Amino acid sequence: MTERIVVIDDDPIILGLLRDYLEQEGFFVFTASNATDGMRLIEIQAPDLVLLDWMLPGITGIEICKYLRRSSSVPIIMLTGRSGESDRVLALEAGVDDYLTKPFSLTELGARIRSVLRRFDLSKFKEA
Repeated sequence: MTERIVVIDDDPIILGLLRDYLEQEGFFVFTASNATDGMRLIEIQAPDLVLLDWMLPGITGIEICKYLRRSSSVPIIMLTGRSGESDRVLALEAGVDDYLTKPFSLTELGARIRSVLRRFDLSKFKEA
């Protein structure tokens, strides 16, 4: 795999765990601990997928998602401690492709990433 993933989360422990796991799974991983740095990474790296925390300082993950959806179809998986139905609905309507609540299993996250990337690849073939 050579897919690039940008991870935006303000928790340094989660960033480290995700980076280590995803690199072990063969992904190129770029991390940011705030929205500004995360948006810059997305612009520079043109990732194949974004892992996005909802509760970031300053700009929320929902706001980032809405911004990205104005000009991009990059797959987004929301990682959050918010587990209510209304939260999931809001995130999905904002444009996230999948939603995973913390704490989560790294194995499940890996499966969800591969699933979303497969769907994204299939959509490219339909457009051609």
